[in-house]
Amino acid sequence: MSEQRIENKAEEAERIDLIRFLGDFFRVFRRTWIWVLILTVAGGAFFYFRDYRSWSPVYTASATFTVRLNNGVGTSGTNTYYENTTAEQMAKTFPYILTSGVLQRKVAAQMGTGGFSGSVRATVEENTNLFTLSVTDSDPQRAYDTLNAVITYYPEVAEAIVGRTSLDMLDESGVPGAPDYPRDSMRPARKGAAAGLALGLVWTVVRAVNRKTVRRRGDIPRYMHVRCLGEIPRVHFKKRSRGNEKVLNITNKKTDENFLESIRMLRNKVEYSAQKHHHKVVLVTSALAGEGKSTVAVNLAISLAQSGKKTALVDCDLRHPSCRKILGQEQGMGLRELLEKKTEIKEVFLNRKDLNIEEDIPFFAILGGKPVNDGSRLLGSREMESLIRALKNSVDYMILDSAPAGLLTDAGVLAQYADTAVCVVRRDYARADTIMEGIEALAEAHVRVSGGVLNQI
Repeated sequence: MSEQRIENKAEEAERIDLIRFLGDFFRVFRRTWIWVLILTVAGGAFFYFRDYRSWSPVYTASATFTVRLNNGVGTSGTNTYYENTTAEQMAKTFPYILTSGVLQRKVAAQMGTGGFSGSVRATVEENTNLFTLSVTDSDPQRAYDTLNAVITYYPEVAEAIVGRTSLDMLDESGVPGAPDYPRDSMRPARKGAAAGLALGLVWTVVRAVNRKTVRRRGDIPRYMHVRCLGEIPRVHFKKRSRGNEKVLNITNKKTDENFLESIRMLRNKVEYSAQKHHHKVVLVTSALAGEGKSTVAVNLAISLAQSGKKTALVDCDLRHPSCRKILGQEQGMGLRELLEKKTEIKEVFLNRKDLNIEEDIPFFAILGGKPVNDGSRLLGSREMESLIRALKNSVDYMILDSAPAGLLTDAGVLAQYADTAVCVVRRDYARADTIMEGIEALAEAHVRVSGGVLNQI
């Protein structure tokens, strides 16, 4: 019974692996289908033009005879047998007669040429005295003239081998009116397209097998060596939704319930870890841009505030600040201007009313201002250190939205103020080695990575 269970589990594992492979294949195919199409079209075009340039017409003139022995014997079953045998001998010896040169010289003398320009072939119908000569050449008239010359001299040349014979013509083709194989470039084009398609699919399979990206929850501990804190589902807004209704944060009444639940689960795990290790400042980052770290940072901060914790969100991605857009705010002064002493903290420190959040929650934010090229210089300043210290003493939790750790040094500089870090990973996006480079950059700054978040948005 136990062996049967093991076999069933093995079969189930194989099915799961196959399903996963097919899923990975189609995900990669959605990204590479244009290249597969290009290879298909290129293969078809290459074979088409190659056939177009190499094709040359050939024409075949042929004639069918009955072989008759000239031995003076009347018609009989024995004579018919010998005529059939003679026809077979003529067909078998024909290649040797051609290579001997005798027939070629006679035909060439009659045609006034140096030899055959085409090919000559002799065949016989089995158990009959029906003998067929055919000449194939690139010129239809020359093929017909060569055939007539071969018919004239062949019995004479073959007499020494098979005896005296007569060839009584039954049928002839005349001057060929059409080539043997009409031009059909579409056939090689289809073969080329099939070859290109096969090459493209093989390339896609190789990429699907070798592409090491985070595609499922289990890949986070496998590639990143940290636990998975949660999974953010894909969210679809209705086409008729207005711009402010497409803002993806949990205060938006149009937000999908699955998204709300995933943020709550993430909050619970982050809060549990923070309480266990006495953490207050959480750095949210990713390996590459476009992985959804700002969306996670904003919603995690709001969710912590909804649980009654006084929470501050600081958009520290000075190069590409995006928290303002997620919260539905217009462009204005923010962290950059504060660090450059162009404004005061009361002008950029926003509460839930300033952010148009109807729910009464202890949520505060310092959003991004005008983008800056060198974010690490401002993030490592004394002004930034003083700001973090002041906020840390007045809130329960602080969420820092950082620039991608795998691309810039900003996250490493910012990590000196953080107690822990959360790495957001977009599904099937960044390579595993790129993600690890980002985590290593955080490790060098001596900040603990509490886990990864698989984002499907």
